[in-house]
Amino acid sequence: MSNQDSTSEFEKALDLMESSSDISDKKWEDLEDAETLDACKDLMDVRYLLHKHQASGMVDVEAELARLKGRCNRKKYLKMFWIWSGSVAAILVGAFFSLNYLFNVPVTSPKSVTVFAADPNEQRIVLELNDGKQFFLDDEPKKENKQVEKRRTLDYTNLAKTSVPVVKKMLQTHSIVIPRGETFKLILCDGTEVWLNANSKLVYPTAFIEKERTVFLEGEAYFKVTKDAKPFIVKTDYLQTKVLGTEFNVKSYTAEDSHVTLISGKVQVRSHENARFVDLEPGKDAMLLSDGLFEVKEVNSEAYTYWKDGYFYFDELPLADIMKSIGRWYNVNVTFRNKEAMAYRIHFMSNRQSGIEETIRLMNRLKKVTLTLCENTVYVD
Repeated sequence: MSNQDSTSEFEKALDLMESSSDISDKKWEDLEDAETLDACKDLMDVRYLLHKHQASGMVDVEAELARLKGRCNRKKYLKMFWIWSGSVAAILVGAFFSLNYLFNVPVTSPKSVTVFAADPNEQRIVLELNDGKQFFLDDEPKKENKQVEKRRTLDYTNLAKTSVPVVKKMLQTHSIVIPRGETFKLILCDGTEVWLNANSKLVYPTAFIEKERTVFLEGEAYFKVTKDAKPFIVKTDYLQTKVLGTEFNVKSYTAEDSHVTLISGKVQVRSHENARFVDLEPGKDAMLLSDGLFEVKEVNSEAYTYWKDGYFYFDELPLADIMKSIGRWYNVNVTFRNKEAMAYRIHFMSNRQSGIEETIRLMNRLKKVTLTLCENTVYVD
């Protein structure tokens, strides 16, 4: 076939491809070159799929075809043949990657439920003082700041050695905010140790000079309280826990998921709606109900403290609750496309430091659901 004939056939192909209507058998017969025919068929398939799914960011096949048509010049047969061929190849390659992206992006439906939303803000460990000054504790510690130890512990016990008048003069209220994907240990002035979980905040005085040792918590923390005649009180937006000296875990991210779990010793817990305290014994968990009362049951208390040692550990918990914890740690959106799966009860354990890909791999091995990570969203099917 001559160059002129080749160009003629390709122009016929472009004429056909510019049409948004289906190509008839008669028109296909007009094409004498088998390779051109195959290329046209490929382009039609690509164009059909792109239009069908209306995916954003894809190759604009119609615009590319029109552009090629305008560039064709019958006086430059051979040159335009190679230009056209290369351009078609570019369109096909671009369309291939676009379709590959399309078919690998999970598509949500109106029935999808997002149970956890990622925080787009920068995630930093922040210490805020009385005057509003803020310090980032995840920066490398400076030599003059001796309170910060290994960037993951803040120790106030040195203040206990200071005379009472000086302590009163220096008394401040501090707050520390722990971002998603981090934990932090705080040692209060009385020696009480506090491990703060991800996405948590603790407000506390630099010294306990009142009749009670009171702190305010948002999120989750594990307390190892130093024994003292002064009661130690942990307040949240939804409940209050009172102890003298013990180890316990308080989880209070939301009203629907507020727990106090006793590890050792004895604690009393009450809600803001009910002034009556409920006594807890070791190995018991008090879950706040919507009416302000508590459901107390015996649990594996270690299951509530594995996070302190860097692990996810869930013992037959609803999958929706499990995925919220995973979303909180890795700061990702979590969307269920299978709403029934939200109620599945699953036993699961993994190392949080291993990364989200490994956590997803281990979860998928259970063959209960399928998790897919796309950009910053985990889809549950």
